[in-house]
Amino acid sequence: MKKEEFYRISGMEDGRRVESRILEERIQQAVGKGYRYLEIEAYGQHGIGGRLWKAGQETVYVRVLGSSGQRLGSMGFPNTRIEVMGPVSDDVGWLNAGAEIIVHGNAANGVANAMAQGKIYIAGSIGARGMTMTKHNPRFAPPELWVLGSVGDYFAEFMAGGVAVICGYDPQDPENVLGYRPCVGMVGGKIYFRGPHKGYSQADAKLVPFSEQDWQWLIENLGLFLAAIGRADLFEELADPKQWQLLVARSPQEKRTQAKRSMRDFNQEVWVRELGRGGLLGDLTYLDLSPVPVITTGELRRFVPVWENRRYSAPCEASCPTGIPVQERWRLIREGRVDEAVDLALAYTPFPATVCGYLCPNLCMQGCTRQLAKLVPPDVKRLGKASLEARLPELPPLSGGRVAIVGGGPAGIS
Repeated sequence: MKKEEFYRISGMEDGRRVESRILEERIQQAVGKGYRYLEIEAYGQHGIGGRLWKAGQETVYVRVLGSSGQRLGSMGFPNTRIEVMGPVSDDVGWLNAGAEIIVHGNAANGVANAMAQGKIYIAGSIGARGMTMTKHNPRFAPPELWVLGSVGDYFAEFMAGGVAVICGYDPQDPENVLGYRPCVGMVGGKIYFRGPHKGYSQADAKLVPFSEQDWQWLIENLGLFLAAIGRADLFEELADPKQWQLLVARSPQEKRTQAKRSMRDFNQEVWVRELGRGGLLGDLTYLDLSPVPVITTGELRRFVPVWENRRYSAPCEASCPTGIPVQERWRLIREGRVDEAVDLALAYTPFPATVCGYLCPNLCMQGCTRQLAKLVPPDVKRLGKASLEARLPELPPLSGGRVAIVGGGPAGIS
């Protein structure tokens, strides 16, 4: 690409460094105006090349000169291709969603952190915690990280998808290309690596032999990687299958689990020793400190279920001076038996229309539990007035006794 074809944006203006936010706005404005070849002169600005969604399906080429800051290509879109003509700072390709990032030099910590799609090519070595917390949506191609040299400590920590390739050429540590404690918490993905190592988390990952498909994929993409970073001359040296190894995540069934202590052993070795005789509380109490079974019985049982259905009156019935089962009347109404609900009152009072409909202050409505949920209680007055059409129930035979009524209030009249 000719230098004249690039739209140049400088991170320095009038001798002063442009803020990261301002530089980001200028890049977005350039893409919005139709520029697809951008050359950024960076002075430590953050997030260069990320979120270039305005170009739609058109490819945007971003060349970065100078010193780029953190999170270069963060949240990069699939239409973006970023090329850095030198080393980069932390978190390259953070949350990358499809951008292709080429770095002609080393990269610091956090490369490809939480990446979901895209490719990152590093023409050198990287720092700690690279390829951590990555993921892979099966609908799209897995994310890829290619490193010409070696990786730093805690590589592929909590890796959940994607492919990492460590070529081991001119590594930082010739005796260990994977760094200290790689693959801790790894649950998905693959790691191709070339060169010696000093161990990995065997509880989370395992070495497997190459299949023909694995080797074919590596050879085809190795040539693309070396061409992208300008080191195609290394292909013959790196394309030796005897020098490569493959790490994959263990399946949940293969995860190594530590032996669990039984409840009996914990009781004897910890609980009784610390709290029993000779322990912290053993000499202060004579209570039975033996284990309580999961299903308690006898004196240790705290709650005993009893059947007390219809033992107590409903609040509305208890509030009624006559004891009319108001809740029973509304149950009949819900079932569509309105006539039976109206007739029911005559079994308790000879004046349901007068008392319930007019004279009574409707204590049943005041005691209704619907008010606890800020609901309006049923209107008993309307039900009482409807009793004018009620039919008399069958009266029991005369007992010969007499009843004296004291007072003329609602209770007395009813």
